[in-house]
Amino acid sequence: MKHLLLTILFLNFCTLLFSQSKADDIVGVWYSKVKEGNVQIFKNGEKYYGKLIYLKNAVDIDGKPVLDINNPDKEKRKMPLVGILLLKEITFDDKKNSWKGKLYDYDGQKGNTYDSYLTITKNGSLNIKGFWGISFFGLNRGLTLKKVDVK
Repeated sequence: MKHLLLTILFLNFCTLLFSQSKADDIVGVWYSKVKEGNVQIFKNGEKYYGKLIYLKNAVDIDGKPVLDINNPDKEKRKMPLVGILLLKEITFDDKKNSWKGKLYDYDGQKGNTYDSYLTITKNGSLNIKGFWGISFFGLNRGLTLKKVDVK
């Protein structure tokens, strides 16, 4: 009986570890072929965040950093794009096997923030879909990012 109880406790612990690691699958550096940049997704507490850490065209013709000119917050328009948080307050839904949070559209004409769903596809890519209120009203089919090996 004692061994059976220990086995059950061990299996429950393993299940808990497995479910947590699934949520952390999003952590890492992801490359966008369309945006030609890298986003680093990291965990802070129970939520995930994504920061723009590389942009192919991060400087203008004068060698100055490209700024977040479309940000609705006038003070933030003076900040360089590299280093801004694009993904905020991302949480994992283990029933849907996806993440949900906020997506900042830095290169849009208004610099709006949208609700978003993030999923990892069968081939290991990260798909991000932004939407207004109801996911049916999506911005696009989704932005697909490839994971980057960082050593």
